[in-house]
This record gives sequence, C-alpha cells and structure tokens, in this order.
Amino acid sequence: MPLFKGCGCKAKPGKAIDYITDEKKAAIVTSYALDDNRDYARQFAETAQLFHKAERYDSRKYYHFKHSFDPKDNITPEEAHRLTEELAQQAFPDNEYIIATHTDKHHVHCHIIVNSVSFVNGKMLYFSNSDYAKLKDLSNVIAAKYGYSTLDFRKPSADRIKSEERRVVLKGSTSWKEELREVIAEALRLCNNMDEFEKHLNKYGVTIARNTAKTISFLHPNKKKPIRGNKLGKAYTKEAILHEFTESRNRRVRAATGTSKSTATAIAGENSGGNSYRVCPTRHRRYEEDERKRRQAYDEQRTAQAKPRKRIR
Repeated sequence: MPLFKGCGCKAKPGKAIDYITDEKKAAIVTSYALDDNRDYARQFAETAQLFHKAERYDSRKYYHFKHSFDPKDNITPEEAHRLTEELAQQAFPDNEYIIATHTDKHHVHCHIIVNSVSFVNGKMLYFSNSDYAKLKDLSNVIAAKYGYSTLDFRKPSADRIKSEERRVVLKGSTSWKEELREVIAEALRLCNNMDEFEKHLNKYGVTIARNTAKTISFLHPNKKKPIRGNKLGKAYTKEAILHEFTESRNRRVRAATGTSKSTATAIAGENSGGNSYRVCPTRHRRYEEDERKRRQAYDEQRTAQAKPRKRIR
C-alpha cells in the first residue's frame, strides 16, 4: 500500500538533501541527471541560473516527495527503491532528482527531492490537484504491477492532518498528534475497558485530561493544552473508543467459545463500563442451554396451536 505525498519548497534544498542522504537513515541513495561527486544542491542552483528561473526568494526551488510502503507488504529496501525510481522516471523525466530509501522507521520509505527547474527547457514544475492525484494513481499502478497492495486515496480519511503537521511527517519526523494516535491505537488493541486504557496511556506519559459521557481529551507529555479526540480523527472520539472496547470483548468471546457474532454480543453485553472483562465458559453454556429450551418450548407451542388442515378432494 504505497502512500505518496509531497509539497513544493521555497527554501534552498541543501538541508533537505543532507537530511535524506544521511548515512544513519538512508540505506540506498541514487540520483538522476546529477554528478554524484559534486554537491547536489549546487547543481540544482546551476540549472536554475542557466534558465534564470527560481531566482526570487518566494519561488519554489524544489519538491520533496515521500513514498511509504505498508509493513504488511514486507517490501525490501531494494525493491522499494526500484519502485520509486520507476515512478520518478515516469513523473520527472526532465528534472534532476535524488532518491533516498530510509530504513530507520518501522516501515520502509523513500524520499525524492526534485529540482523545480527542468534541465531540458527550464520549465518550472507545477502540480495542480489533478496532477497530484495522477502521481498517486501512478504509484498505485506501479505497486499493483509488482503485486503490492494499493491505497484508495480518494476515500475520505478519518485522520486528516493539517498542513503544518504534514510538513513534519514529510521531514521524516513524527508529529505530536501522530504520536498520540499511535499510542491510543496501541492501547485500544491491548485494553478492554477505560481503566486499562488510561493506565496504558500513562505508561507513555499521555494523560486523559477530560472524560465525559460524550467527549474525551488527551494531553501529550510535551504539550500544555489537551486536544479533543475528535480533533485527532473519527477513530479517537469517545464513541469510537467505547465501540472498540465492545468489539474487542466480542472478538474475545468468539475466539474462546466459537460462537457467532450475535451470540457473543449477547454474552459480552453492550455496556463497556469500567470493569475488566473475562470470558466465562460456564455462563456461556448456561446461556446456550436456555436458548435451546426456549426454542424447543416455542416450537412445541406452535405445534399444539396449529389446526389440522382439511384434505382437498
């Protein structure tokens, strides 16, 4: 599932190039239409000067793209780099660029820094919303070509992020909101109720600043003001969290007893409460026996009430 995102940058590309080519982060680095023995940023500037482009301070000097892959695909750094090179060759055939594949995170991802000025004709790169969508489509096409999962980016995301947060992620860092999302998601996977949930958050220094019947707010350890769950996304609201607790209990019941979803729901109950939940096989057997007896009594009553039909001659 390749996630492709990027932005145009008005600063000089030196720092960004130094970041993506850092030996501590990058496993593979390649370039296109550049001399690897010379400074990449200087070569970007020379191309721009040749055509008298990107000279103003508010001109876009380069574009920075990030191409991330789903850990479930188990893609190797070499394969990720090859797919990203194929994408860049089709998307930026007339522009200089550097590709660096990073393995310092839990998922393999590639950075692409592209000169905004074409070395062929001096034309400036520009991406409309439809052009940007075509790049994402191209990423999906290439992934599918080699048997990797794709991403439906046109489907509305439950975890929309703001522009400033997007820039932090692009730089390879994790925003504080994303850190909260990761910790909350982990807690939801491991906890069965609100008490366990809060204790798990506390292990990471995250506290629940407000918890009402309808809303919940979280406080990041490095922030002074809490943030409401709905600001993090639909999956982090109070309603969504309580729903996940219920679904978690139902899954545990089904796994332990082999029952259907409806039966597991009846056993587990809909109220998440604050008490821990444990599957009780004895209570489940009693419930199943009571259900069998009720069905049998109902069938016998229907049979007794049924009137014999007259035979039609």
